[in-house]
Amino acid sequence: MSRYGLAAACILALVLGAVGCRPPHVKKLYWVQPLKGHPVHQLTQIGFREGCRQLGYRSEVIGTDTADVAGTIALAEQALARGDASGMAIWTGDPAFNPFIEKAAGAGVPIVLPHFPVPEGSVPGATGVISCDPAAYAREAARFMGKEMGGKGAVAITQGSFNTTENTVAAEFRKAMAKDYPGVRVLEPQQEGFDASQAIAKAVAILQAHPEVTAALSTTGGGPTTWAGAQKDAGRKIIAVGMDYTRVNLDLVKNGEIRAVIGQPLWDESVGAAGLLDKAAKKQKIPWWTVLKAPVITKADLDPYYKILDRVEASQR
Repeated sequence: MSRYGLAAACILALVLGAVGCRPPHVKKLYWVQPLKGHPVHQLTQIGFREGCRQLGYRSEVIGTDTADVAGTIALAEQALARGDASGMAIWTGDPAFNPFIEKAAGAGVPIVLPHFPVPEGSVPGATGVISCDPAAYAREAARFMGKEMGGKGAVAITQGSFNTTENTVAAEFRKAMAKDYPGVRVLEPQQEGFDASQAIAKAVAILQAHPEVTAALSTTGGGPTTWAGAQKDAGRKIIAVGMDYTRVNLDLVKNGEIRAVIGQPLWDESVGAAGLLDKAAKKQKIPWWTVLKAPVITKADLDPYYKILDRVEASQR
C-alpha cells in the first residue's frame, strides 16, 4: 500500500471510530413479552415471526421466562440500544412499560401494542393498538354463561393478574350479567396467577368456600386448565369458560371438561402487529385501534382453531 493509501485508510478508520462504526440499517422487528415461555405467548410469538417473514423482516423475541416486567423492560432497553429496530411490538398490560415506549418512540422506533387496547393518547409514543374489544367479548361471555346456567346460580371469576385488560373483562362481565341475568350472583374477582398447580389450588379453595358456585369465568389463557383441575380435585362439576385457543384448551372443550373458551385473536393480532409496524416504518398512517373479533368457541366450533394450531406447530418444525 502506498503512503497515500495508508494515510487514507487511517483517516477512514478515525472517521468510523468517531461515529461509532455504525452498521448499515437492518430491517428487524422486535416482539417484547414477559413470561415468554407461556403456551399462549408462544403462539403469539410464532404468529409475529410469520408476519415478519412474509414481509421480509428479521425478527427477535425478547422477554423474561417469568412475569417479570422490569426484567423485560431491561432487555428491551438493550435491544433499543443496538440501533437495528425498524419497530417493536410490546405486549404490555402494565403502565410500567410506558416510559420505555415513549423513549423508543423518541428514538424514531414505531411501537405497536398487541392485545391490550388503551385509549388513544394514554400511552405517549405508541403508534397503534391491534386487539379484540375485551368489553365486547366479556358481554358475549356473560350472555353465553347466563343462558347455560339457566339464569340462576353463582359465578366465580379468576384473573391471571390484575391488569387493564383482565380488569375490564371482569368488570364488563359483571355488568352484563347483572343486566341480562339478575338472578345470577357474580363473586368478586380473585387472582389465580400463572403457576398451574397454585392456580388450581386457589380455584379449589373458591369452590370449597362457596358451595353455591355453579360456574366460573377465567380471564386468562391458563384458566381452562385451572378450572378443569379444580373440578377434578373438588369433585364438583360446574360450567367453566376460559380464554384462548391453545391445543390444551381446545382439548378441554372437546372432552367436556370446559364448556367454552373465548377466541381471543392471538394469531391475527400477532401477524397483524408485524404488518402495522411495516406500515409505520414506511411512514404510512395506521389507525389507533385495529379491532378484531373474539367469538365464544364451543365444542361445535373447534375445527378452524385446530387448523390454526396445526399451522403454528408446522412452523415450529
